[in-house]
Amino acid sequence: MKLWRFRIIVKILISRLPLDYTHWSSIGLFRHGAMDDLHYAWRVLNIHTKDISNKNLWKGLEIGPGDSLLSAFLAPALGARSLTMVDSGDFAHKNEKKYCRQISQFLKKFPDKVLPEILNNYGVDRMLSSVGGSYYTHGITSLKELKSSSYDLIYSQAVLEHVRHDEFESTMQECFRLLKSDGVMSHEIDFKDHLGGGLNNMRFSTKMWEKDWFAAGSGFYTNRLRMPEIISICEKVGFLVEVRNFVCWDVSQIKRKHLAKEFNNLTDYDLSISKAHLIMTIR
Repeated sequence: MKLWRFRIIVKILISRLPLDYTHWSSIGLFRHGAMDDLHYAWRVLNIHTKDISNKNLWKGLEIGPGDSLLSAFLAPALGARSLTMVDSGDFAHKNEKKYCRQISQFLKKFPDKVLPEILNNYGVDRMLSSVGGSYYTHGITSLKELKSSSYDLIYSQAVLEHVRHDEFESTMQECFRLLKSDGVMSHEIDFKDHLGGGLNNMRFSTKMWEKDWFAAGSGFYTNRLRMPEIISICEKVGFLVEVRNFVCWDVSQIKRKHLAKEFNNLTDYDLSISKAHLIMTIR
């Protein structure tokens, strides 16, 4: 059996067991990114804040913080007044001691950086509020509850490919509503299949791939939108889109005869893009 097939079967079966996300992530399964790593989280923040016009007291929105709220504690070192985080579930760990340890490590490594005093020993919620942070866990429903034109920066790191296909355009519409007129969106997107780094997800019909029992909670779902499609949707919503640092495979990752019929119209270029960084502003 092909490895990618094996992974699908195993992850679907495991996801049906009566154990919560905290248990699976603790043993390395179904993890949502690496934002609980101090060095990775700091690098990601620096990447996405480069184009902010308002460098002081900016307000940010992170889509899909995954396993950690660490970015909210580090963002003030880059001039943030507050960082709102929105995810599709309550995935972030609430280990207060770990956050305090990471903050201490950060200040030792970067003694020139200033962070507000963190109110620890009172729980993660109070720690968050002490740096102006907030955490919402109901995906697009949470986005709709936020105030329009509130954010100087909206960003995500390898998250947009996981937004359900039928919610992608409405998610971008919400981002357009939430971004200030002079604000910027910054998204790094991974177009690989999350089954082994190829395009085996393109073998399945939408009818099969989008079934809840197949996609929800399985840990390998991607919306399979290619870069030109994402750009088209974002431009339709009202964004100007700049493509940066996109990477292409040198060798085709899938034979055309193995593509689901609905993807036959995709060009070789569409299928060659492995990842990209998209910068968006309001027209």
